[in-house]
Amino acid sequence: MEVVLLPAWAGWIAGAFTLLGFDAALRAVSPGVYARSRYVYVAITLMLSPVFSSAVLRSPEGLAATGLLLWSIASFGCAMDTGSWRQGFTFVLTGFLAVLLEPAIIFLWAPMAVVLASEYPRWRVAIAVLGVLGAAGWMWGYAANAEALWSHPKRWSLNYFFVKSASPPNAALLWRPVAHPFFCLPLPALFLLFKKTDVTLYARRVLLLGLVLQMLYFSGVYRLEPVQLLPIYVGLLVLLFAAWDRFYAYGRYFFPRLSVALMALAMLIQVVALIFFHT
Repeated sequence: MEVVLLPAWAGWIAGAFTLLGFDAALRAVSPGVYARSRYVYVAITLMLSPVFSSAVLRSPEGLAATGLLLWSIASFGCAMDTGSWRQGFTFVLTGFLAVLLEPAIIFLWAPMAVVLASEYPRWRVAIAVLGVLGAAGWMWGYAANAEALWSHPKRWSLNYFFVKSASPPNAALLWRPVAHPFFCLPLPALFLLFKKTDVTLYARRVLLLGLVLQMLYFSGVYRLEPVQLLPIYVGLLVLLFAAWDRFYAYGRYFFPRLSVALMALAMLIQVVALIFFHT
């Protein structure tokens, strides 16, 4: 049975917190871009995404965990560039809280923690202590619910990637953050503008590794809802922002009317998806 840690009205606060964290992550991983480019991107890909609105209304704790993850990504990018102890502390704290709210986020956060600890040894103790506390919390929760866990028939299995008895296999569900009415239909167009150099930045490579690990974990989860894929979706959006900013900069300079028309069309598509689709 799902445990609700936050009241329903907190979803609106968690939503605003997530949007601010998304903007902060974009600024940290893709520094030097225009604010207008970020704002339009946030509006099309996240604010108008049905899975985001569903998380606001139904899963405030999961949305809060996603917001904390985004702030952790932003702090990681800044800490890797500057070595600031404040950014490092923020990264550790927000990541720890995100994992407490949504344990599966550990697969996204752990690679960043390992890299930060290897680059700046002074953070190894803090990361190790929080890791021990997190492991102790998991063990305590497991012991408190051992009977329920042992009797639960749906354990993690890679077989669920290929076949499930009562729902589509995970192979048919994990692609949804790339192109689905629940997420963002115009998103695949950005892959046409994506370049290998977009992942040369160290922080982006680490984020990509975390996304791969997260998807491997979700490959074997029996119950897989669109809201659960929100951390993967926002991580993908952070990686694809470089392609979006390339379209925004060159389009506004060389083809201003065409670019405005395409952005308006993308917004219209998302508004229609927001009205007619729900998760």
